[in-house]
Amino acid sequence: MNYELRVAVIATLNFFPPCKSFICKKIVTFVKKFMIRKKHTLIDDDLERSVYINPLTDFGFKKLFLKKELLIPFLRDIVRADIKDIQYESTEGLGAFPRERKAIFDILCTTQADEHFIVEMQLGEQTYFRDRVLFYASHAIRKQAPRKRYWNYELKDVYVVSILNFTVFKEEETKDIVIERVYLHRENAKIPYSEKLNLFFVELPKFHKKEEELKTNTDWWLFLLKNAFELKSPPSEIQGEVFKLFLEEAKKEYLTQEEMEMYAKSLRQSYEVMDIANFAKSEGRREGRREGRKEGLIEGEKRIVRKLLQQGMGIDEILFITSLTREQIKELL
Repeated sequence: MNYELRVAVIATLNFFPPCKSFICKKIVTFVKKFMIRKKHTLIDDDLERSVYINPLTDFGFKKLFLKKELLIPFLRDIVRADIKDIQYESTEGLGAFPRERKAIFDILCTTQADEHFIVEMQLGEQTYFRDRVLFYASHAIRKQAPRKRYWNYELKDVYVVSILNFTVFKEEETKDIVIERVYLHRENAKIPYSEKLNLFFVELPKFHKKEEELKTNTDWWLFLLKNAFELKSPPSEIQGEVFKLFLEEAKKEYLTQEEMEMYAKSLRQSYEVMDIANFAKSEGRREGRREGRKEGLIEGEKRIVRKLLQQGMGIDEILFITSLTREQIKELL
């Protein structure tokens, strides 16, 4: 797909600010409608030509990994944990008090050993994503405390596995490390303080292996997550029943009409997330260079959100495609 054309839809919001003249409004309206129609045509083309659903959409990710037969071996290979069984749980993490902020996870489950797993898929880069991961982990930790009875504070292991279409760790020495594990460490003794909190960042842009270079199960998981949408048939070198099952379950032809509509909506949203995140990043850098502020990325995102609000987009929709909070968005009204 022509990425520049998709970005142009968002860019139009920036380059054509609201104007009062009748002719100006007509021109802007025409350009926006034309570009949006063109964008939808390209997305429809993607839907038409694809054989497999995109696992990096909200619909595709949950369609595949809400199956134990896929999630269990995936987690075994990614985090190297001895998982025999899992139980899916409600993906809404409630606060301790009614007015406290909630957390909505993609997938939340516990293992036979009562280990807690939060699995997230994130397309667009967010300024405070590291903090968001800690916030999610805090819910899995706090929910272990029993109410109204004595507790000795012994915790079960917590894992947050983030599947990312952007990079979090940008140091030169980590440019080829696709899966980064973060845990608590004693600085002076240089030994772990606790391995009960485990944060796994799977940075897909760092994975560049071709089909003929895949050697491990982890290689195959990363390859399929990143490339399944572009495949026309199973790779000739594919081995392991679980990967064949992954592609079988991902076949678009098996979707019902209702599921196809849900998937099409999810695919469009995923494109919007990536477009806005990339454009906001570009705007933020320009803003940051011009004003010399560390908040450049946030300012760039706010600039885009103002344009979206002016075009009538709802706060809930903007929450889905940006990292701003509801309160921050309301301040821009």
